[in-house]
Amino acid sequence: MSDNDIVGEVIEAIAQSDNMDASEVDFILADYIDPVVLEKLENMDDGVWEFTFRVSDHQVRLTHGGTIFIDGMKYEACSGRQK
Repeated sequence: MSDNDIVGEVIEAIAQSDNMDASEVDFILADYIDPVVLEKLENMDDGVWEFTFRVSDHQVRLTHGGTIFIDGMKYEACSGRQK
């Protein structure tokens, strides 16, 4: 993904989708998915993969290329820009 922490990137992307700062989110990511799973995915160098899960009322999809989708909207990892 990137040099930044994948867990932080997911939280940031969800916050951006809600027009919020990451410090303002009202959920704990670990209540929805084990952060270790995300870290293991981030470190997978082989193969092509996608991983989808739910956080609160959002669908999150991660790809092997570092792309994060929130409710079908594309966010580049760490950019905070919706595409």
